[in-house]
Amino acid sequence: MNLFLETKNLIITAPELADFNNLYALQTDADVMKYIGQGIRTETEIMAGLEKAMAHYKKYGFSLGCVFEKESTQFVGRAGLIYVAYNDSQPDIEVAYALHKTAWNKGYGLELAKTLITWGFQNIAIEKLVADVHPKNERSRRVLEKAGMNYVGMGTYENKEVAWYSISRKMI
Repeated sequence: MNLFLETKNLIITAPELADFNNLYALQTDADVMKYIGQGIRTETEIMAGLEKAMAHYKKYGFSLGCVFEKESTQFVGRAGLIYVAYNDSQPDIEVAYALHKTAWNKGYGLELAKTLITWGFQNIAIEKLVADVHPKNERSRRVLEKAGMNYVGMGTYENKEVAWYSISRKMI
């Protein structure tokens, strides 16, 4: 387990192949994936996503990693910063997180979002960070707003309608 970032209660690890089983459990859960991307993922899609995350981390030093509770060491989700859609030909870097049902309603989403925003502005030469969320995912929308992000409008991401949020360096 290679530590990437830690919060008060959580550890985010750098992505590695050993994460597959945890990601499989997360990304095949219908409740967790209800508002995320294309929904439930296949084994092939999960492995492809993990490989993209690993390559992104190797190239930039940040990516999506697994999230564990510090105290229990239990896997609780996935979070990190990535170029939107792993596409570095555009400038936007995304704050992203997905939590297992056992981690809902514990404040972990806000804890992760705030920490990722702070780390991003301290360690990456960027002027803004963005996030996208399913328009009906009111809980995640509130988390992003509490973390200081502002709603900027509706758009499309991976052929799905999303609500876009952003925060600029000047705002923190």
